[in-house]
Amino acid sequence: MAGKSPTVLSKANLIERGYFVEKVEYWHQFAKCRMDLLGFADLMALKAGEPPILVQTTTDTNRSARRKKIQASEKAKLWYSTGGKILLQTWGKKDRRWRLHEEEIGW
Repeated sequence: MAGKSPTVLSKANLIERGYFVEKVEYWHQFAKCRMDLLGFADLMALKAGEPPILVQTTTDTNRSARRKKIQASEKAKLWYSTGGKILLQTWGKKDRRWRLHEEEIGW
């Protein structure tokens, strides 16, 4: 993504909107892969007076696959049932500028 990952772009977007944002994915040294919190979340976003948000970030081309993955996840359903929100933020370039597509995942 020419120097900017979807996670970096989403973190900046959420901070700009007044959220405290923490990266919750990590590199698993032995498995040599990235591990997402609860199997789907890259970021956690918090703002006073609002429910906590877990965010999956990806490119526009992977939007459908990530939505299906989250909706099939029992852990995601449990998070949602506690009042937490789940956002799917996808990024694509248009006219040489990054564009955000955001949707809230629910059941």
